[in-house]
Amino acid sequence: MTLHIRTERLLLRPFRDDDAPALAALAGNLKVARMTARIGHPYTETMARQWIAGHVALRESGEEYPFAVLRADALVGAVGVKRNDEGAFELGYWIGEPWWGRGFATEAAAAIVRFAAETLGAGTLEAGFLYDNPASGRVLAKCGFVRTGEVLQWCEARGQAVKCHRLTLAVAARRADDGSATR
Repeated sequence: MTLHIRTERLLLRPFRDDDAPALAALAGNLKVARMTARIGHPYTETMARQWIAGHVALRESGEEYPFAVLRADALVGAVGVKRNDEGAFELGYWIGEPWWGRGFATEAAAAIVRFAAETLGAGTLEAGFLYDNPASGRVLAKCGFVRTGEVLQWCEARGQAVKCHRLTLAVAARRADDGSATR
């Protein structure tokens, strides 16, 4: 299974231990952490190292595929897919504040959609974005996701449940429509 994905401007690869300082700095920004479900605040380098240390087991189990998002060797964020409680894959991502507004989230998310479809065989993907993060909603719309409802989602950084828009993408149908199927 290929674990390095190149896009026009980015490299997506597994996190390494030496990514921990940059990961902690970017994800530790409250403006970033509060727009995710799972990143706590404060987010320390020790927490980053512990998270990275678990990645091999997650990939080997097929439970989760996290990727570092890099631009010219600089860490700009994270993207990946994870199996949810129902066994479907869910897309997740964040981009560090210094890199906002450059289209990196859309580029990385689109690459992981292809990875999930072509490498993992996902037929559909799910995703969500918190009600006060419309930029993430635009990323998902550009990737072809459609809204399916709203739920309350726990946000670790905020320490509370917040309204979250839920979306889905029929990957198999999208592959057939755009001719990107590789199987």
